[in-house]
Amino acid sequence: MEILIQYVIIAASLIALFFDRKGITKYIPAAMFASLYANVWCYIAEHFNLWSYQYKLFPGVRDISVTANMIVVPVAVIIWLKHMPKTLKGKFMWAFVWTTGLTLIEFIIEKYTGVLTYHNGYAWYHSYILWFLSWFIWSGYYLWQSKRC
Repeated sequence: MEILIQYVIIAASLIALFFDRKGITKYIPAAMFASLYANVWCYIAEHFNLWSYQYKLFPGVRDISVTANMIVVPVAVIIWLKHMPKTLKGKFMWAFVWTTGLTLIEFIIEKYTGVLTYHNGYAWYHSYILWFLSWFIWSGYYLWQSKRC
C-alpha cells in the first residue's frame, strides 16, 4: 500500500506538470536547486535522525525520498514560481496556502501510513516552518539566477 501511495503522488505531480507545462523551461534551474536543497535536508535529517522513509521505491537509497526530492519538490517549485504573486503580501499568502497543503499531506502520510516516520522530537510544525522558509529560498534563487542569465 505504501509503495502505491508513492506512485499515486508521482502520477499526480506529473499530471499537474503536464497540464501546466507551458513556459516551464525557465523554472527548471530553480527546480533542480530545490531538489538539491531537499536532498541536503534529508542528509541532515538522516544524520540527526529527524525523520526516515520506511518504504522506498529504491530500497538501496536509504537517506532520501526519491519521490519527494526528485519529483514532488521540483514540480511544486515550478508550479509555485510560475504562478507566484508579485507583491510580498501575495507571496506570503501563496506560501501559506502551499505550505499548509503540503504539510497536511505530509502529516497524513506520517500519521496513517508507514512511508514517513518522525523521530527525536521532530513534528509536523517543524516541517511547516521548513516548507514555508523554503519557498522564499527557492524563489530567491530563481530571481538571482534569472537576473544572471
